[in-house]
Amino acid sequence: MNSPPSVEDYAAHIAATLNQFAAQGTRLSIPAGLPDRYQVVWAELRFAFDNAAAITSLLHHHGAEFAGPAFALLRPMNEALKRGTWIAFCASDDEIHKFVTEDVLPKRNLAADIEKIPPFDQFPMFSQQYVNAWDKFHSFTHAGSQIVGAYTMGEGIGPAFPENDIRAMLDHVEAIACMAIQVMVMIAGDFDRDRANEVLTELDRIKPANTRLAGV
Repeated sequence: MNSPPSVEDYAAHIAATLNQFAAQGTRLSIPAGLPDRYQVVWAELRFAFDNAAAITSLLHHHGAEFAGPAFALLRPMNEALKRGTWIAFCASDDEIHKFVTEDVLPKRNLAADIEKIPPFDQFPMFSQQYVNAWDKFHSFTHAGSQIVGAYTMGEGIGPAFPENDIRAMLDHVEAIACMAIQVMVMIAGDFDRDRANEVLTELDRIKPANTRLAGV
């Protein structure tokens, strides 16, 4: 059995996937002069994708040594995707105005709002993530016990994240980057359905890194 790739090599494979996603994302656009909703959504989704790319770059160029900062970016990446999706499909004009002018979002479960509408009602990713991982994401971002534990489990003080956990994080990053582009497709499709369908078809052809490495 072949040994798993190093963190750096696996991140390079993830980066190759993200480059393919980005090539499709650049084909999407929204018309000028639209209400704030569209500009805010596009910014949030682009930020989610950029965080995915930043995590991948840290691990590609620095390996496990920079795993701490990479884990710390998981929450903002996921938060941007959730906010962008909620603003796109759930937020009222008043809620968007308050967010833009006061940086305030409603104090309710945004994931539950999203998962009332198709297609998100078929795969409750946002709520499952909140149950399974959100506390860890919060701890990573705010230098909590998850970071301290990983930095003190080795012989000295420094990052000692298991490589399997890092590779699993990279798989998650790849999936979030894809979803950010898919939500962009949903929005852009309101203005150019043919182009959106073309991009969606190309996205479906892109194999995840672990599938490519398995030769499937």
